[in-house]
Amino acid sequence: MMIANKIRSLSPSTKIALSFLVIIFIGSLLLSMPVSNLPTSNVDYFDHLFTSVSMVCVTGLLTTPIVATYSLFGKIICIILMQVGGLGLMTILAAFIVGVGRKMTFRDTIAVNEALNRHKVGDFRNYLTSIIKYTAIIEGTAFILLAFRFVPKFGLGEGMFHALFLAVSGFSNAGFDTMGTNSLQNYVHDPLVNGVMIGLIILGGIGFSVWFDVTKNVQSIVKRSVKTNLVKNYKRLQVHSRLALNISAILLVLSTIVFLAVEWNNPNSIGTFDVGEKLLAAGFQAATFRTAGFTTINFMDFNNFSIFFFLLISFIGGSPGGTAGGLKTTTVALVILLMYNEIKGQKYVNYAYHTIPSETVRRALVVVITFFLCFMLGTSFLLIFEQNQAPFHLMFETASALTTIGLTINLTPKLSTASQAIIMILMFIGRIGPITIFLSLGRRSKNQKNHKYAKTNILIG
Repeated sequence: MMIANKIRSLSPSTKIALSFLVIIFIGSLLLSMPVSNLPTSNVDYFDHLFTSVSMVCVTGLLTTPIVATYSLFGKIICIILMQVGGLGLMTILAAFIVGVGRKMTFRDTIAVNEALNRHKVGDFRNYLTSIIKYTAIIEGTAFILLAFRFVPKFGLGEGMFHALFLAVSGFSNAGFDTMGTNSLQNYVHDPLVNGVMIGLIILGGIGFSVWFDVTKNVQSIVKRSVKTNLVKNYKRLQVHSRLALNISAILLVLSTIVFLAVEWNNPNSIGTFDVGEKLLAAGFQAATFRTAGFTTINFMDFNNFSIFFFLLISFIGGSPGGTAGGLKTTTVALVILLMYNEIKGQKYVNYAYHTIPSETVRRALVVVITFFLCFMLGTSFLLIFEQNQAPFHLMFETASALTTIGLTINLTPKLSTASQAIIMILMFIGRIGPITIFLSLGRRSKNQKNHKYAKTNILIG
């Protein structure tokens, strides 16, 4: 009873962090069981812990391949860990509590809203059940479509399992698969696999609130049953939704164009493809490199600029309230708007004829600064522990863990135990940081007071 009371008294951010730690620990124990491992598997608990962290934090980095390590039971555990990691344990528990008709405390409701990056307390039951319903519909549809490709190739049972695993992994932006060690490179020219995975990555990373806003808008158009102006309908979306959609679209188009421009004649990547195949490959890389971690081309064959460009894009990541990692599209957009308005001499940060509260802009700036401090600190530790590795490769590994993109330059299994521990910490920060730690910086304790003193000037620039 005393423990339960202590848990209830914890802050929402702490509850979210603990929920992830609990599921990581349970996952590591389940993956360590003999029934979860193949007879030929020869890995220790640390490897299982690393896999559990990567699964729950939907990253994609591994010290040991899934296909060579885990049995069917172990792979099912991996699916559960990805699903729980993508939606969040508190979200799933809250949905269960609401589903059985029980009421949640106000503090727990706030905690789940924080996990979902949702600030509206009302209509919680419908919002929560809609998340579970939409997730089931999206993953179920993807499962059926992928099964058409994998069942003829692998047989009914194995093909359906590959389809299910990829559907959950894609929607969670996790980047794992069970078909080998070269990700989806065997399907680089397959429009069905590429199209389904791109759709899963985008839908998982755009954010739950954007889903519902777009759905509500579409439903209102259908109910009116009249032709209306597309631009006017788009403007009926919430400002957050429009900003998230605009930035996501810009990043996808920009990434596709840059990749095509740089790699067009590279024989090691897409130089030998026809025009249609180049467009398909470029579109897939543009979607996956921002947060998901799947590949249809060995990215180590890319031009160095392409790798560096995608590294920068991965820092932005997906949108708030979704399964993607990174700084988040809207966070970066607010910082850019702040810089733009500062150059123009505009006092307020405005977007779409709305003024963004200064507290929100300040919080976005703090998130960006803290994120890059974590990146520099993580890279510094790896440079200390891995004296024989290329600095750029270590920097890429750090960014991959922190942004939860989950790509590696064949480095993760080669790292020392200390470096792998740093990678696990970075994956954890990357998954919960934007949701809990950084956002909690905007909250102060009851004893905290705002102090204001005499003004002074500091030279900058």
